[in-house]
Amino acid sequence: MLGKIHLFFGILVVIIFLLTGQYMDKNFNHLQDMELMNRALFRAGHLYILLFGLINAALGAHLKLSKTKWINLVQKLGSLVIFSATILVIYGFFTELPTENIERPLTRFSLYLILFGVSVHGLISLVPNKYKTI
Repeated sequence: MLGKIHLFFGILVVIIFLLTGQYMDKNFNHLQDMELMNRALFRAGHLYILLFGLINAALGAHLKLSKTKWINLVQKLGSLVIFSATILVIYGFFTELPTENIERPLTRFSLYLILFGVSVHGLISLVPNKYKTI
Protein backbone atom coordinates (compact mmCIF):
# COMPACT_ATOMS: atom_id res chain seq x y z
CA MET A 1 0.00 0.00 0.00
CA LEU A 2 2.78 2.45 0.90
CA GLY A 3 4.42 1.76 -2.45
CA LYS A 4 1.24 2.75 -4.30
CA ILE A 5 0.99 5.92 -2.23
CA HIS A 6 4.56 6.83 -3.19
CA LEU A 7 3.85 6.06 -6.84
CA PHE A 8 0.68 8.15 -7.05
CA PHE A 9 2.20 10.94 -4.95
CA GLY A 10 5.23 10.96 -7.26
CA ILE A 11 2.98 11.24 -10.32
CA LEU A 12 1.10 14.10 -8.63
CA VAL A 13 4.38 15.88 -7.89
CA VAL A 14 5.48 15.52 -11.53
CA ILE A 15 2.17 17.16 -12.51
CA ILE A 16 2.94 19.92 -9.98
CA PHE A 17 6.33 20.28 -11.71
CA LEU A 18 4.53 20.90 -15.00
CA LEU A 19 2.22 23.42 -13.34
CA THR A 20 5.13 25.29 -11.74
CA GLY A 21 6.56 25.67 -15.24
CA GLN A 22 3.31 27.32 -16.28
CA TYR A 23 3.41 29.44 -13.13
CA MET A 24 6.87 30.75 -14.05
CA ASP A 25 5.76 31.35 -17.63
CA LYS A 26 2.57 33.25 -16.78
CA ASN A 27 3.66 35.15 -13.66
CA PHE A 28 7.31 35.85 -14.44
CA ASN A 29 7.39 36.07 -18.26
CA HIS A 30 9.18 32.71 -18.38
CA LEU A 31 11.96 34.30 -16.28
CA GLN A 32 13.26 36.29 -19.27
CA ASP A 33 13.41 39.67 -17.55
CA MET A 34 14.61 38.31 -14.24
CA GLU A 35 17.98 38.92 -12.61
CA LEU A 36 20.30 35.96 -13.22
CA MET A 37 20.56 34.74 -9.62
CA ASN A 38 16.80 34.59 -9.17
CA ARG A 39 16.42 32.99 -12.57
CA ALA A 40 18.87 30.24 -11.62
CA LEU A 41 17.21 29.75 -8.22
CA PHE A 42 13.76 29.45 -9.84
CA ARG A 43 15.05 26.88 -12.31
CA ALA A 44 16.83 24.92 -9.59
CA GLY A 45 13.71 24.87 -7.41
CA HIS A 46 11.63 23.82 -10.40
CA LEU A 47 14.00 20.93 -11.14
CA TYR A 48 14.08 19.89 -7.47
CA ILE A 49 10.32 19.39 -7.65
CA LEU A 50 10.77 17.09 -10.66
CA LEU A 51 13.58 15.20 -8.92
CA PHE A 52 11.56 14.67 -5.74
CA GLY A 53 8.55 13.52 -7.76
CA LEU A 54 10.66 11.01 -9.67
CA ILE A 55 12.22 9.75 -6.42
CA ASN A 56 8.74 9.12 -5.01
CA ALA A 57 7.53 7.41 -8.19
CA ALA A 58 10.62 5.18 -8.43
CA LEU A 59 10.43 4.25 -4.76
CA GLY A 60 6.74 3.48 -5.16
CA ALA A 61 7.38 1.22 -8.12
CA HIS A 62 9.87 -0.92 -6.19
CA LEU A 63 9.07 -0.62 -2.47
CA LYS A 64 8.44 -3.91 -0.69
CA LEU A 65 7.58 -3.55 2.97
CA SER A 66 9.18 -6.06 5.29
CA LYS A 67 7.19 -8.29 7.63
CA THR A 68 9.94 -7.80 10.22
CA LYS A 69 8.48 -5.15 12.52
CA TRP A 70 11.56 -3.03 13.12
CA ILE A 71 12.54 -3.01 9.43
CA ASN A 72 8.97 -2.14 8.48
CA LEU A 73 9.00 0.73 10.98
CA VAL A 74 12.29 2.09 9.60
CA GLN A 75 10.92 1.88 6.04
CA LYS A 76 7.84 3.84 7.08
CA LEU A 77 10.02 6.42 8.83
CA GLY A 78 12.09 6.84 5.65
CA SER A 79 8.90 7.25 3.63
CA LEU A 80 7.53 9.85 6.03
CA VAL A 81 10.76 11.83 5.71
CA ILE A 82 10.60 11.63 1.89
CA PHE A 83 6.96 12.79 1.85
CA SER A 84 7.84 15.67 4.20
CA ALA A 85 10.82 16.70 2.09
CA THR A 86 8.71 16.72 -1.06
CA ILE A 87 6.00 18.89 0.46
CA LEU A 88 8.65 21.22 1.89
CA VAL A 89 10.46 21.70 -1.44
CA ILE A 90 7.17 22.61 -3.14
CA TYR A 91 6.30 25.03 -0.34
CA GLY A 92 9.80 26.54 -0.55
CA PHE A 93 9.44 27.09 -4.29
CA PHE A 94 6.47 29.38 -3.72
CA THR A 95 7.61 31.11 -0.52
CA GLU A 96 11.36 31.59 -0.95
CA LEU A 97 11.40 33.00 -4.49
CA PRO A 98 12.08 35.56 -5.83
CA THR A 99 14.65 36.67 -3.29
CA GLU A 100 17.39 39.20 -2.69
CA ASN A 101 19.45 36.53 -0.97
CA ILE A 102 20.89 33.27 -2.21
CA GLU A 103 19.97 31.53 1.06
CA ARG A 104 16.90 29.30 0.85
CA PRO A 105 16.67 27.52 4.21
CA LEU A 106 13.49 25.53 3.47
CA THR A 107 14.83 24.21 0.20
CA ARG A 108 18.20 23.38 1.75
CA PHE A 109 16.49 21.52 4.60
CA SER A 110 14.29 19.61 2.14
CA LEU A 111 17.43 18.46 0.30
CA TYR A 112 18.90 17.17 3.57
CA LEU A 113 15.61 15.42 4.35
CA ILE A 114 15.40 13.69 0.97
CA LEU A 115 19.01 12.57 1.31
CA PHE A 116 18.22 11.11 4.72
CA GLY A 117 15.00 9.42 3.58
CA VAL A 118 16.54 7.85 0.49
CA SER A 119 19.58 6.77 2.53
CA VAL A 120 17.32 5.11 5.10
CA HIS A 121 15.54 3.14 2.37
CA GLY A 122 18.81 2.24 0.68
CA LEU A 123 20.56 1.13 3.86
CA ILE A 124 17.60 -0.82 5.25
CA SER A 125 17.38 -2.73 1.97
CA LEU A 126 20.86 -4.10 2.72
CA VAL A 127 19.76 -5.64 6.03
CA PRO A 128 19.34 -9.42 5.72
CA ASN A 129 15.67 -10.24 6.07
CA LYS A 130 14.68 -13.86 6.65
CA TYR A 131 10.97 -13.07 6.41
CA LYS A 132 9.09 -12.42 3.22
CA THR A 133 7.92 -8.95 2.30
CA ILE A 134 4.34 -7.75 2.38
